[in-house]
Amino acid sequence: MEVFLFRKVLVVAGAAALVAASLTAVPANAAPKISNGVACSKSGATTKVSGSSYRCAKNPLVKNSKLTWLSVDCLKTAATYTTGLANLPKIKAATEATIAKLDADIVTQIAEAEKANKLIPEYQAKIAVINTELTRLKADTANLTKNKLTISKYTTAVRNYEAAIKAYETVGKQTDRSQKLKGQAQSQYDSSKMDVDTTLSMAKIICQKGF
Repeated sequence: MEVFLFRKVLVVAGAAALVAASLTAVPANAAPKISNGVACSKSGATTKVSGSSYRCAKNPLVKNSKLTWLSVDCLKTAATYTTGLANLPKIKAATEATIAKLDADIVTQIAEAEKANKLIPEYQAKIAVINTELTRLKADTANLTKNKLTISKYTTAVRNYEAAIKAYETVGKQTDRSQKLKGQAQSQYDSSKMDVDTTLSMAKIICQKGF
């Protein structure tokens, strides 16, 4: 009877030891290794794993996300994407307003260019007539004093016509400049949109679970 009881005690003690061993002998690395997507409980908590910094936060790329560990690089890239996405409608509105103004300028400039194409030949013809008369008056040395005022008026008229021609010749250049600015405005918006798309793609890679 005593032997039986002694054996029963040994069996119970052995079972208890096995249970205790199973509870205390769990290796440390059995706990989830901290990486993107691993659950955490304290928002804002930080830690480092193999030189990489992580923060306990909600993934800004996932709707209704829960607190998980996320790398600082992930959070920074996601923040850049979020800010860029929020600013994109403002950039689009500003771009559309700029293009609309440039389109209105181009319409005016084209009308001025058509006007210039008509007036420049007329002014050039008038300059030719006046210069012929100036040559005649200046050649009349005997009446230079008498014709002095007329010569001065004709000379001023030639200058004015030449200035008008020069101004009208810039109209075509203004239209080209406006077209170029219009293209640049659209290109800047397209570049901003592309930057947002690229940043999102990067964020998805950097923030992927287990990274």
